[in-house]
Amino acid sequence: MKEIEIIISLAGTVLGLIITVLTFIVKTVRSSKAKKSAEQAIKIGNAVLPLIREAEKFTAFSGIEKKQYVMTKANQFALVNRIPFIEDLVSKKIEELVTLTKQVNIRSSSREKAEIKKEIQEAVNQKSWL
Repeated sequence: MKEIEIIISLAGTVLGLIITVLTFIVKTVRSSKAKKSAEQAIKIGNAVLPLIREAEKFTAFSGIEKKQYVMTKANQFALVNRIPFIEDLVSKKIEELVTLTKQVNIRSSSREKAEIKKEIQEAVNQKSWL
């Protein structure tokens, strides 16, 4: 009777140990896949920034054409680097980056306008031009 209890006790311990090891392995594999996906997303994101700058120099093209250019170049980058290209995600990222750059440009123009206005006000206050 004691031998059966010892065997059952050992079997329960071994089963718990096996479950713990399997759980650890599954979580490690999932986290490595997530890490790899995140690294690939960062690579594509870093590749998209210069492409957006390059596309903004094209004055004769519409925004849609510029975006298509960036998407095509990003897809080529992904193919060369063997990174899965998810068009919707890259498109959203491009939209976010373009929106962000527009906001930065508006802020810098407003700052420049404020500086110019201040210079004009100082020049007007000097009254040396009268």
